[in-house]
Parts: sequence; structure tokens; C-alpha cells
Amino acid sequence: MIIRRLVAALGAAVVATIALSGCGDTTPSLAELGCRTASDCVVVRLGETIPLGALVDESDAIGTDTQRSARLAIDYLDGSFDGTDGLLLGHPVALAVEPEFCTPEGGVEGAKRLLLDPNLVAVLGTTCSGAAYQAAATVLSQAKVLMVSPSNTSPKLTDPAEHERFYFRTSFNDLVQGAVVADFARERLRATRAATVFTGDAYSKTLGETFTRAFTAAGGRVAAARQVSASGSAESTVQALAAAKPSVIFLPMFEPPCSRFVRAIRTAPALRRVPIIVSEACQSRAVLKALGSAGTGIFASGPDYGDLRVNRFYAESFLPAYKDRFGEAPVSVFHATGYDAANLVFSAIRRSSTELPGGTLVINRAAMRQAMIETTGYDGISGTLSCLPTGDCDPSTRIAVYRAPAWPPADADAKPVFSERKSLADVIAAG
Repeated sequence: MIIRRLVAALGAAVVATIALSGCGDTTPSLAELGCRTASDCVVVRLGETIPLGALVDESDAIGTDTQRSARLAIDYLDGSFDGTDGLLLGHPVALAVEPEFCTPEGGVEGAKRLLLDPNLVAVLGTTCSGAAYQAAATVLSQAKVLMVSPSNTSPKLTDPAEHERFYFRTSFNDLVQGAVVADFARERLRATRAATVFTGDAYSKTLGETFTRAFTAAGGRVAAARQVSASGSAESTVQALAAAKPSVIFLPMFEPPCSRFVRAIRTAPALRRVPIIVSEACQSRAVLKALGSAGTGIFASGPDYGDLRVNRFYAESFLPAYKDRFGEAPVSVFHATGYDAANLVFSAIRRSSTELPGGTLVINRAAMRQAMIETTGYDGISGTLSCLPTGDCDPSTRIAVYRAPAWPPADADAKPVFSERKSLADVIAAG
């Protein structure tokens, strides 16, 4: 009996009496393995692949690193970076890539395309928080498909009131980044008046608001907070910023609006000497190249690369393998979290699967989610990961601020001008 065809035909019907092997009394039924409906489990027979998805913004450096890091994780399933994919529980792993265009609509459509494969086990991504929030994360959770993002940072995605059950991330929470950037602005730059410029998506707007709360709580004043269109003119916004007379400007944006607003601000005489801070979404070699001389001295927040450099596996194995396979160093700040996201998915599959005689593998979707929640003290290359039921797997983050041109994606030896570790629990408690 071909079980997967039968399960698909039954849809949501109970399949408690269906045996996976077709003979003998010792092989458990699908129902005994927790597979009471077609969406509860994935059945992978001998010789078949375990299908994973990557939902990314293919035009962005972060999306590039998500795909590359996932492929390196698949390569290392056999315990070595040898250019040959390893096996997971005796099965090859296939990675299907779909674009999400950094928009909610793109996230929804990309998730639906991936779900055309009814055996899709898990998805890595999205690149952008806006493509996940009330978009891809919702679609995939409704299908009981695990989603693990290495680069979503919006607090909305793991807010207990809004979190989708099958959504997790290995990236930090912007509640931490916003607080650290505010500390840098107040303590190091001695700024008293700040301005923020952000787009309306779940990432940019939320990080701008998070910074505003933290900066105000630290005794500063936000003199201007402007929401702009990602493709609109910067002229009127720059005029408003000049009138507000800020002592620091924070731009939590993706490209291309990030570099466009930096250049526009730098051409305004009244703002030429005002420090500019961009967030990790803008911290890439491509942005520095696009900015040219206008980028000199621009500050960028993001993960502290110092923690990566002291990781022996990262320095001696992962990084050389990345350069050898792709011909360059990592292009974004989220390559390490991308590798960890893939490996957390592999670990969850191992802990939620039943291997049956004859090579058949049954992967229970609810058990995968529970395996993620039970992840504690995982030694990843991005740091020690422990997952909360609300999806955050990075409980304590060191955020650094770098000064251009010494940004880590462009300068392997870049050292931060400011670095601070904060736990997510402490930031939440501080309000």
C-alpha cells in the first residue's frame, strides 16, 4: 500500500488503522505515532528526500547568506565540509528556494508556493520581518510547518499576543538592539536630541519605536520620528530633520532606502556633521560600496563579531568552507545565525522522527515544534541558543556598534566602538 497517496486521499480523516509497513503487528500505525490527519506528519520512504524550503529576499545580502549557510549545513551533515551533501537519518535533504521580496504579499505567496509540496518539513526564513509578520509565519503555522528565521528581528513576531505557534528565530530580538543603540547614543555620543527615520514595515517601524522608548527612558528626547516610503523622495524628510536639530539620527532600514537617506542627509549642510546610525539590515559590503565617501564615519549596529572570532569551529572550519565554496567571505551579519537555524531544524527532525524497518521515516510536526521549545543550551556558532515557546531562541545578545568603513562584512578585523550584552528578559522587564 502506498501510504502517502492514501493519506493524501483521506485528507483530514482519521487514519488510525493504517499501518506503515503493511505486514506484522509490531509496526506502529500512523495514529499511534500521532499522525491522525494528513497534516500531522510527513512520511519519507526509503530513497526519498527530506524537503526543506528557504524563503528569502534574493536581492538582499541576508537572503544570500541564508541560502549559503543552509547549504553548508547540509554539506556538514556527514561531519565534514567536503562539498558533498550529507544525509539526515539516512535521507538526502533537498532545499527549495522561493523569493519573498521583503513584503507581506511576497511572504504569503512564497509560503504558498513552498506548500505546493505537501511533504514540506520546515522553512528557513524569511529574510525580512515584514514578509513573516501576519504573512509567511501565519500561512506556514496554519499548515503546521516549522519556520525558523535567521534574520527576523521584529519584536512583533515573538510577542505572546501575536506569535504564530510554529514560528522560531535564531536572530536577536530588536528589543535588545533598540536598547543598545539608545545606550550608545546617550552614553558614548552624549546625544540629547534624536531623530528616527523608518519605513512602515514590521521591522523598520518597530525598531524605530523601540529605540525611541529606550532613548526617552535614558533621558533623551526624540525630536523627530518620520515614517517614509521605501521608494519616495527624501527631500522633505531631510528638511524636517534639519528643522528638528537632532544630535543623532537613527535609520533602521533595509536597502535601498537606507543608503539613499544617508546620502540625502549628508548633502544637507545643517546635518552634515550629525552622527548617523544605521541598523544591521543596512550593514553590508554592498551598502558601503553604494555610499562611497558619504559612508565614512557612519555607525552601524548589529551582532558583535568578536563572539564569532573566538569560536574555533567558526574560525577554522565554517569560515574557510564558506570562502572556498562561494569564493568570498560572508556578505551579511546573519550567516552564523543562518547556519544555526538549519542545524536547529535538523536537530528537531531527529528528535521528532520515528525510523521504521525498511527505511521509512515518519516526522511528526507537533513533535518538531516541541523539540524546538525544548532546545536549551545549544552550542551554535552564533552563540548559545535556548528557545522560548514564543519563538525567541537567542536569550542573551551582544550588540555592537561599528564605524564605517570598518564594518565586519567589509573588514574582517573590524572592532566595535561600542559593545553591550543585554538579556531579552532584562530588557522586557525594564519596559
